[in-house]
Amino acid sequence: MQKIEKKVNFFKRNLNYIFAVLWISMGLANYFFTDGRVAILISSLYLISGLLYAWLAYKQKDRNTEYIAWDDEKLIVARLHQQPKAYNFAPEVNIHLASNNLIIKAPKATGDMVELKGFSEEDLELLRDKFAKPAIA
Repeated sequence: MQKIEKKVNFFKRNLNYIFAVLWISMGLANYFFTDGRVAILISSLYLISGLLYAWLAYKQKDRNTEYIAWDDEKLIVARLHQQPKAYNFAPEVNIHLASNNLIIKAPKATGDMVELKGFSEEDLELLRDKFAKPAIA
């Protein structure tokens, strides 16, 4: 299976980890440096939010890349922090490669459009070799 990956910067890739550390540190700081019942409630809410972000980051640890993969039977499109979508090559599935987008038209409005900005030129050449349609004279 051939696969091309988009370069994703550090902050987008690790967004949930960053928020988890931020909310947990705010909760601990609020707990240790303020007094009163309201401060304990607020710090507890911060800590719960941080733990939820940490849980979300753990659950989505394998969804931190964007890629397009294909073989002879199907095309797989994976977006950042989303579950990959697979499209089987069939007569009713139309794949069009534009200059900036990969457009997948599938039945029952299940198609997709992938922006090609961020992929390397070598990867785009592999994609063009597979999905570019020759011009009809």
